[in-house]
Amino acid sequence: MVSKRFHVHGGFSLIEALVGIAIVGVTAAMLPPILTLSVAARAQNQRVEQATRLAQGHLDLVRLRMERGPAGQPASVFTADIDRLAPLAGGASVETVPAPAANALKTAPFCDLDHPTTPVGPPCRVDIDRDGQADFGLQAFRIRQRIFNGVPISFVVGVRVYPRAVVQGTYTGALGIQPAQMRLGAPETASNPLAVQYSAVLLPDSPGSLGSFCRTLGGSDTACAVVD
Repeated sequence: MVSKRFHVHGGFSLIEALVGIAIVGVTAAMLPPILTLSVAARAQNQRVEQATRLAQGHLDLVRLRMERGPAGQPASVFTADIDRLAPLAGGASVETVPAPAANALKTAPFCDLDHPTTPVGPPCRVDIDRDGQADFGLQAFRIRQRIFNGVPISFVVGVRVYPRAVVQGTYTGALGIQPAQMRLGAPETASNPLAVQYSAVLLPDSPGSLGSFCRTLGGSDTACAVVD
C-alpha cells in the first residue's frame, strides 16, 4: 500500500504580506490627523467653557452689586461701580450695541475688578491662567436704564467674551456680536464672541423699581403703571 503525504504550507504569500503592510501604513497615516483634530476640538471646547464661565461670572457681579444697592454710600459711588462693571451704552436693544474694535481690545488694559481704588472694567483683557498673556477680551454694557433719585434701578446688561485671536492680535478684522459657530475652522470663531450673556437687572426694594423693570423689559407705560 502506498501512503500519500500532503504537506500544507502555512503563512502568507509575498503579495498578501505587501497588501497587509500597505493597509497598516495607510491606517497609521490616518491616525495623526484624527488625533490632531481631537486635541484641537478638546482645546476649543475648553476655551468655550472658560468664556461661558467668564461671561456668567461677570453678569453675576453686576447682579450682586445691584442687590447690595447703595448700602449707605453716595449715589455717585454706587453709579460709578455699576458703570465700571457695565458702561452705559446707547441703543434700544442688545443687537444695536456694536462690538468693540479689534485693536481696542488688543490694546485694552487687563481687567481689574477686585480693587476699587484702581478699577479697570470692560472693555478689557482677561488673563485666565495668570501667565501674563491675555486669553479673552471682555465687553460689557448696559442699556434701557431707568433712574430714581440719581440711582440706576433697572437696566439690561450685556456681556460678550471675545477669543484669544483678538486680544493677542492674530485677528484684526471687524468683530461680530453673534456667538461664534462651534466647529473647527469656522471663520466666525476668530471674529465673534465665544460666549454671550444678556439679562435684565433690577435694584430690589426700590420705590418704583417694579414699574421701571417692566419698562426696561419693553412694557408700555399703561401696562407697567399697574405695578408702579
